[in-house]
Amino acid sequence: MDGLLDELLPVIVSFLPAHDAVRTCVLAKRWRHVWTSAPAIRITAVKGFRSADQFNRFVDRLLLQRRQGLCPLESCEFNMVESDFEFDWSLSVEHVYLYSLHSALQCNLQSLSCHFMPTDPTDFAEDLQEPAAPFLSNHIQRLQLSFIRSSLDFSGCPRLLDLQMHECVILADSIVSNSLQYLSMSCCKLYMRHRTSISLPHLVRLDFTDCFGKMPLFESLPSLEKALVRIGEFTGDECDGSGSACCLNENPCWECRFAFEFDADRGRSYLFQGLSRASHLELSASYDHAFIFQRDLKWRPKFPMLKTLVLDDWCLDADLSAVILFIQQSPNLEKLTLELFEEFDSSMVSEGSNHLLPGASVPDHLKMVEIKCETVDVRVNKVLKILNTYGVSLDRIYIRQTDTNPGCSAFVCTGFNLN
Repeated sequence: MDGLLDELLPVIVSFLPAHDAVRTCVLAKRWRHVWTSAPAIRITAVKGFRSADQFNRFVDRLLLQRRQGLCPLESCEFNMVESDFEFDWSLSVEHVYLYSLHSALQCNLQSLSCHFMPTDPTDFAEDLQEPAAPFLSNHIQRLQLSFIRSSLDFSGCPRLLDLQMHECVILADSIVSNSLQYLSMSCCKLYMRHRTSISLPHLVRLDFTDCFGKMPLFESLPSLEKALVRIGEFTGDECDGSGSACCLNENPCWECRFAFEFDADRGRSYLFQGLSRASHLELSASYDHAFIFQRDLKWRPKFPMLKTLVLDDWCLDADLSAVILFIQQSPNLEKLTLELFEEFDSSMVSEGSNHLLPGASVPDHLKMVEIKCETVDVRVNKVLKILNTYGVSLDRIYIRQTDTNPGCSAFVCTGFNLN
C-alpha cells in the first residue's frame, strides 16, 4: 500500500462503502484525509448502526463534510437493501428520500443513484411521502432511481442528460426537462387518471418497458433516434372485448370509450406520433396486451427516418396488416425483424380482411426481413406466404431458428413451397 501514488488513494477509497471509506483514516497518517477527497461515495447499510437515528446522523455529517470540502464529489450512490439493516429501515428510507438526496445534490454531483430494495416491494413506493420540492442542481447529469415516488419535474436540473427509473411510482401530468437525452422507465407505475405527457426536445433514446397503468402520451420527441417500447401484462390499455375489430374502428365498446376518452379530441396517435422520428424501433407485446399498438395504427402514422424495426408476436394479428403498414409508411426502412416466440395460436395469423391497408403492396426499399423463431411451424409458413403476397420476395427473407440451448442458432433456407 505504501507504494501507491497519492493520486490513486482517493479513487481506491471511492469503491468502498462509505462507512468503510471513513474508517481508512485510522490506517496511517497518510490516509487520514483520503476519504474526504474520494470522487464517489457509496452509502449502504452497516452492521455497526443500531438505530435509524444513528445511521441518519452519519449520512448527514458525511454529506456536510463533502459539501464543505475542497475536493469535488462526482457521484453519490444510495444502495439501501432492507435485509441488510439491523433496525427498522423505514425511518432511514424516509430521511434519505426527503432530505439526503437533496443534500447530496448540493455537493454539485454529476451522477446520483438511489436504490431502495425492500423485502416486500408491494405498495412500497406508494407509501412514501411526496417530497416538498423537486430536484435542484445545475451540475447533475445522470439520475438512477428505484422504488421512489416522482413528480417527473426536472426543470431544476438544466444539465440532466440520463434518467433511469425502475419500479417507481409516477404521479405527474407530464415530464419536464429541456436537456434530457436518455430516458429509461422499467416496471414503473403510472397512477394518473389522465395519461402522463412526454415531450422532450433533446431526447435521443427511450426505453419504456413493462410499466403498470395507462401508457403515456408520446407527444413531441423531435431528436429521437432509438426507442424500445414493451407493453407488459399490467398495462391499463386493454379491451374487455379482446380487442375486437369494432373497438379498433369507429364503434368502440363502453370500456374503450372510457379508456381512450381523449381520442376524439386528439385526432392523432398516442404513441407513434412521438416515435415517428426514430431510426430504430423495437415494439414488443404479447398478443393479448397489444391493443394500444393496434389501435394507434389506425391513424396511419408515418416513420420517415426509420431504418430498422423489431416486432414480435403481436404483429401477427389478422393478415399482418400492422407489418405491411409499417413497411409502407417507412420509406427508408431497410431491415425488419420478426421475433416469434409466443406459444403458437392459429388465430394470430388468420387471413381476415385487412382493415388498415386494402390493396397494399410493399415497396422495394426493404432489403431484409429476418424471422426469429424456435421452430419453423405453420405460423412461419403463413407469414412467408402473406409477405410474398404483398411483394416481399423470398430472397429477402431469412429465418433464424434458435435452439432451446442458450446461444445456439442456425439460419434456415427460405426456399419454401408456398403452394
